[in-house]
Amino acid sequence: MRQKIKKGKLEACKLVWKKRITAEKGISDKCAERIVQECIKLIEHMLYGNAMIAFHKQDGTFCLERGTLVGYEKFFHREFNITAQQESIIYWSEEQKGWRRFMIGNLMEWKAIV
Repeated sequence: MRQKIKKGKLEACKLVWKKRITAEKGISDKCAERIVQECIKLIEHMLYGNAMIAFHKQDGTFCLERGTLVGYEKFFHREFNITAQQESIIYWSEEQKGWRRFMIGNLMEWKAIV
């Protein structure tokens, strides 16, 4: 069954994320909006497939990993939900064979793996 993020919940989430990114990174609303849009697209893609994700870790080092959310429901025994309180994106790391996360404001770029 294809899961879609509910529009009202998504808008609330986007606002919280945008405010958090502008406050933490000191960047413009426009740049923060772009990061938030990319995070949403990444999550929607990872629910059904794999992506190469480029981001900075909290210590500032660069990370490039293949990640997915396929298997989230089976592992955590609940449906994946975006919440406004969330400040990071969880994903299954194919390289590390475990669940990892990165801060939403640290996303640089992602590409779908087909």
